[in-house]
Amino acid sequence: MTIFESLNEKELFTLAIYGEARGEPIEGKVAVASVIVNRLKRNGWFGSTLKEVILKPKQFSCFNATDENRPLLMAIARDFKEYLAKYEVLRECFWVAVGFLDGWLRSNVGDADHYHSLNVDPGWDDEMKLVATIGNHKFYEEA
Repeated sequence: MTIFESLNEKELFTLAIYGEARGEPIEGKVAVASVIVNRLKRNGWFGSTLKEVILKPKQFSCFNATDENRPLLMAIARDFKEYLAKYEVLRECFWVAVGFLDGWLRSNVGDADHYHSLNVDPGWDDEMKLVATIGNHKFYEEA
């Protein structure tokens, strides 16, 4: 079991939002969370639980073994409550995660289940419909 698998659903969801969108405005954090939840709703290839969706290999780069952010995420995972108390941006990500889990936040990118940062051009985006650009990310749904 990895350190990430040992987190509860709320903590892991918070960490995924943090790892993927900590430098984004709140709308960007909500959009990343939306993609995660939209993938869960599909209940298929992406996974059938929130943890499966988030930890599916090569889907969210912050969890990739080679990602430069992974050591920071591992440190946060080891002492989540201490980091949560210290860092406002982590608390903002926690607020977004709780909002989705409790049902008072909803997708701001429709049914988008893919995104990428503006500084990359993946091959898959040509086959998808661009739904929104928020902050430094583009969000897509199936065409």
